[in-house]
Amino acid sequence: MNRTLFLPRLLVFFQFAALFIIMFSGPLIASNILLKLVQVSSAIIGIWAIIIMHIGNFNIVPIPVKNAVFVTKGPYRLIRHPMYTSLFLFTLPELIGDFSYIRLLAFAFMAITLLYKLRYEEKLLLEKFDEYEHYMTKTKRIIPYIF
Repeated sequence: MNRTLFLPRLLVFFQFAALFIIMFSGPLIASNILLKLVQVSSAIIGIWAIIIMHIGNFNIVPIPVKNAVFVTKGPYRLIRHPMYTSLFLFTLPELIGDFSYIRLLAFAFMAITLLYKLRYEEKLLLEKFDEYEHYMTKTKRIIPYIF
């Protein structure tokens, strides 16, 4: 395996392993109506981000695609990683609605993995797009106006 792809692929593996544990260690959909609304909102954010980014302009591995286009509209106006936001917002209600220590550990592991993954990705985006540094000053990573 190409050494430059090992770490990004490992991060994706860890992300999906944690996600799998969270999703299949209890109910997939939260039973509480408010938690369901958060999950629906997360799906909307994720789908919106994919539509705005366009299939083929992003990669599940945190490496920009060769002919990537820099996108700053839609959810990307406020946050740089709306797909990660979507993952957090979908899995957090699962953790809250059907708490277990396994889910808590998996959620914490997923969070650490995603935070490391986005930092890795941002370094590459800074190299690829001259305007990315300015964009970073105007937006937050995952939570609008906060983080």
